[in-house]
Amino acid sequence: MASAPKNSTLKHPSPTPRKSSEDIGEKQVCRSISIRMIRHSESQNNQVYRDARRIFKGGTPEFDLQGWIKYVDDRRSADPGLSAMGEVQAEKLAGYLEPHLRNQASSPVRFVVSPMKRTLLTILPTLTRLNEGSGGEACDVIINGFYHESEGCHTREEVEPGMNAEQINKILELSGVKASYVGFQNGEENGWYSHGDGPE
Repeated sequence: MASAPKNSTLKHPSPTPRKSSEDIGEKQVCRSISIRMIRHSESQNNQVYRDARRIFKGGTPEFDLQGWIKYVDDRRSADPGLSAMGEVQAEKLAGYLEPHLRNQASSPVRFVVSPMKRTLLTILPTLTRLNEGSGGEACDVIINGFYHESEGCHTREEVEPGMNAEQINKILELSGVKASYVGFQNGEENGWYSHGDGPE
């Protein structure tokens, strides 16, 4: 390691002074981006599995596997909505996000959302609150057909097509949002998983 010669002083570059807001021209402002990744609220399927565990004594020596399987198969949905708890979680999420996004984000706020029903219903209260009084201009929503669980959309090993753009728009119309669509491999007039094949 080199050291400074005797009787010499080390010179450090002086820090660049911060510019005041008056010194920065409009073209010199650096834009930043903030990304929030949000998992969906509790789904109806989560509720089904939780109930099955309680009813059929999951995790105990008395566990009834056959009863558990039949109960889940009879109630599980390929593309479930939210449980009652999930609806509460979605409202709490909106209560947190809406003031932060309204006060800290540029407008419109961009949302990239999975086409799965539980994700749409999770973000719906947030979209509704942000759009109040904006004429639907506060949010830019992109539904991305590639954003889904790796298992796709199945009922008892049978492929389900998932919702198409028209069906998704019916859910979103409550918020006043008009979404755009990408990644619908057989076209947005068909379900987001209509290209799927094979078992779950």
